[in-house]
Amino acid sequence: MDSHHSTVVAPRSLRNQLIEQESKLVKAIASHLTAYRTATLALLSMLVLLMQSTHTLGQTVGHPCLSAYAISMQQMLQAPCEQVIENVPLESLIDSIASAYEIPIWCDRRVVRDALVTLEKREESLESFLKRAVTKADAALVPLAGVLLVCPRSESDIVEAAHWRLAVSRSVGLMRPLGGKSFGWPDGYSASAAFQDFALRSLPDVNLRVEMERDIWRSFEFPKTTTPATVATCLLSGFGLCLQDQNGKLEIGPLPVETIQVEWTYPKEEIKKIGESAWNSWRGRWPDAKYAKSSKPDGWRVTASVASHRDLIGPLIPKKKWEKPKPADVGLDRKAYSVTFENEELERVIRSLAASTKLEFYPIPLPSSLESQKVNLKIVKLTLDEILKELTKQCGVRFRREGQRVEVLPN
Repeated sequence: MDSHHSTVVAPRSLRNQLIEQESKLVKAIASHLTAYRTATLALLSMLVLLMQSTHTLGQTVGHPCLSAYAISMQQMLQAPCEQVIENVPLESLIDSIASAYEIPIWCDRRVVRDALVTLEKREESLESFLKRAVTKADAALVPLAGVLLVCPRSESDIVEAAHWRLAVSRSVGLMRPLGGKSFGWPDGYSASAAFQDFALRSLPDVNLRVEMERDIWRSFEFPKTTTPATVATCLLSGFGLCLQDQNGKLEIGPLPVETIQVEWTYPKEEIKKIGESAWNSWRGRWPDAKYAKSSKPDGWRVTASVASHRDLIGPLIPKKKWEKPKPADVGLDRKAYSVTFENEELERVIRSLAASTKLEFYPIPLPSSLESQKVNLKIVKLTLDEILKELTKQCGVRFRREGQRVEVLPN
């Protein structure tokens, strides 16, 4: 007997029932196979869509230069700024502007901060003024989301490209925002400790380690509105490093020096808002930029430096009305203070002045030779410099002031 076939001996009615059940079973199997094939095709379609969405993820997360915080920073740079600067160290000038405009400015460790700056007065924007100033140290001004970055001119395109790629990467969503409070550190903090604090605060892998040269930093504070991508770029770029996406995982690697151009597709509606005249003018200003028609979305695919992209979307940034700052507000702090100190320790007085003036006094704590000094002083509408002179007379200390930093020295 054929092992694959069986002969059933039974009444006709029973044989008909068996045949009917076999037919139902065959149809059920066929239906199951059809459903399986349909599910497989659906899964393949989903994978294709996922690959397409991964390819265009940058478009999903939004243009890095058009986020709310990036727009706010670029609007700040529209503010008027008219000053005469004569032989002022770049670091002091940056501190002064940061305080007057309440705008955080991160200065790359490789920038020559003691470079002397002299600028004639012009009717110009804050952006134009700062660009002229940092050029004296062969540096460039880079507006990021929440912070202005000053870095070596030769590195600016590279640093911006690294920030852009991180901001549009698959991993950016894994980074935790600063949240309800700012992020910073006190004077004399090490660079590696600052990065580890940031990793604990914002990175999915809190054990992510980085090899850095030993570097001691001044105090600094990133506002709570600063994006994690911006903080990471500031902390690492000065060491030639960046945070980057590697197959959906964040890793630290060298700045990609060979690729400074990034890609973005601008829908036809955005190009219309930019305006045909501005579009044509932009193409003339950036001859190295590449652009091609795109069908999905219908528009133009632009491959260029980040600075070029930022220039292109300039017409999309809403203009903000600014009142011209008063000269006293733009320069170093010249406000008048009234306060009384009765037998107070010198350090407590200095800490009080630091809180009132937003200046940075150092070293704090004071040297042991100054700890026992007491202050008895009634101040009525004196400027900070006048207050420091009074403290010098009374306590035998002197103060060396450079911009927003004041060094306390034994007399």
